Amino acid sequence: MWRYAFAAPWGPRFPLAIAAYTDCLGTELVSGDVWTVAREVDKALQLTHVPPQYGLELSNAFFGLERSGAIPGAIEDCALGMAVLVLNALPQAELRFGTRRAKEYYILYEELLRSYGHLWNASGFKWSLKTHQSAGYPLILGLRPQSCFGLDLKIFVYETDFASKPVICSQGMFASEVFVHQFLLHSSCHTEDPNEADFFFVPVYAACVMTKEKKLADEMDFFYKELVTEKLRYFQDQGGQDHIFLWSSETYDFPSWVDYIADSLFLSVEAVPIECTDFDFFSEETADNFGAHCQHCHWCFTRWKDYVIPGFVEKWSIEKMRDLEKSHEERTFTACYHGADSDALAIYKYANTTVRNDLQTLNGRANFSIGYRFTRITEYFERIGECHFCFAPKGLGYWSNRLYEVLFAGCIPVILSDHIGLPFDDFLDWSTFSLKWPMSEVGPVLAEHLELLLQNQSLNPHGDGRVIPVTESGLSW
Repeated sequence: MWRYAFAAPWGPRFPLAIAAYTDCLGTELVSGDVWTVAREVDKALQLTHVPPQYGLELSNAFFGLERSGAIPGAIEDCALGMAVLVLNALPQAELRFGTRRAKEYYILYEELLRSYGHLWNASGFKWSLKTHQSAGYPLILGLRPQSCFGLDLKIFVYETDFASKPVICSQGMFASEVFVHQFLLHSSCHTEDPNEADFFFVPVYAACVMTKEKKLADEMDFFYKELVTEKLRYFQDQGGQDHIFLWSSETYDFPSWVDYIADSLFLSVEAVPIECTDFDFFSEETADNFGAHCQHCHWCFTRWKDYVIPGFVEKWSIEKMRDLEKSHEERTFTACYHGADSDALAIYKYANTTVRNDLQTLNGRANFSIGYRFTRITEYFERIGECHFCFAPKGLGYWSNRLYEVLFAGCIPVILSDHIGLPFDDFLDWSTFSLKWPMSEVGPVLAEHLELLLQNQSLNPHGDGRVIPVTESGLSW
């Protein structure tokens, strides 16, 4: 019934675009103010993050148009404004109606784009028609088959209760837990026959449900225990050794993991995870609790079976950084860092992150851009695109998503995290495109070393933009 009411008025394709489709004046059922908000949100999203209430406002407008049967008239009045409403409604659509409905809405968005996208600036306003997450929707909604690059590998993917909202959980640096799951689910590696499976992937959006749904550590522990003992049907066949779990944050969010899945394969952003004896959330309110009950576990990660993976960087951010990066000759700053320290976030007082405070002492040094966060994310992207070196200090964990961000800006990472585990280091020689410096020695000597590298043109001795290995520059990586 819903599909007929939603799709039948247009058939498989919309009418050919005419001038009326860009007027955006409003109709009896659609106020012109709706399109004004859509334009402003669409424009703001290309510069920074937008408060959630605006996405909710656009969602409610779209759902109201659907209920009243006003979608055809709304498209005729403002086709691209309608596309913005649909796109911004997807997280709420998944929350209210499920992922399948969100997928159908996205297909509508794509159809609007195909039919009217060429009119993106016809009305004098330049529509962007993107959100920060939208580039990932085709993958996570299963609309684009994924290749396994010729690998003769078969992976069985379980269904779990805490991996049911890929759209909502596809935002931020922890979203690798979503994208790896959805890639495997829709790839040529996927098999529904457990008998031919080489591995079994267990999807859990732990970071997402703990932050967005406020799941406590006890709840996560109960969930995982029940999952392993009752719902992973093939776990005991090999004692869990062919089962893969992914950890997208500093912690293994299964407090009792060592008693249940110690022999399983781990994909983790952190090679020295944080273990807490009494802790639920990493937040300002629980900073004292973090300091009292949490510490890094140097034996939790097993190198012969576990693998470090990068954190997640949104394609929207990657494209912005690539657009804003300058050539080597045009970069005006020796080194940059803009982020929080323990003066800004109390929890950093308990996480051995004095290196961040030490970096702030370089604030004011000539040709160094050091300080706290920019108001707009694109201002930050523009700045690191003007820097030769970008500091990537330890956060709560030793891993740093900043490390992966700055690479996309063409900025050479200066890793300030003594025990960091780097992804793919069995075949990537990180010393050829990054620096590593002791956390305890951050200060003028480090700044002088970076200045000397530029002064001696060690970064570009051949005039071709190549970066020489750090070991050749005199610094032992």
